[in-house]
Amino acid sequence: MYRIAQPAGILVRMLAVMLIVGAIYNPGGYSWYHWVAETGWNHWIAKIFMGLSLLAGLIVCVHATIRSLGLLLGLPIAGLIAALIWLAVDRGIIDWSDWLQRTLALEGGLILLLSTGVSFSLIRYRLSGQLDSRTIA
Repeated sequence: MYRIAQPAGILVRMLAVMLIVGAIYNPGGYSWYHWVAETGWNHWIAKIFMGLSLLAGLIVCVHATIRSLGLLLGLPIAGLIAALIWLAVDRGIIDWSDWLQRTLALEGGLILLLSTGVSFSLIRYRLSGQLDSRTIA
């Protein structure tokens, strides 16, 4: 029998969010942003296509997060992630004055928030035993 919300399902969603967010921008220099900023408008149609594709993927993730978590749960989770980053800065785990560490912490927080949002209906099912289905009208 098919089991919903296996850890593999959550992991796949998290990897998809990491791919989308990391492909848009990452401090390593291999992202859509760097591709456009460093090479100008050579191959502009490919850059526009990739940019719109990544934007569509990001919109799907944000929409799924808003729909799944809503403001009532989304804001506390975002606050919890911000507090976690703040705690890591306070304990000296993250050096906030270092651009690379700051960028990775913020990007990691965004990935954690969106991953929670796109996976939350699976998590909610496992916690409550109820299936989450909404009809599109």
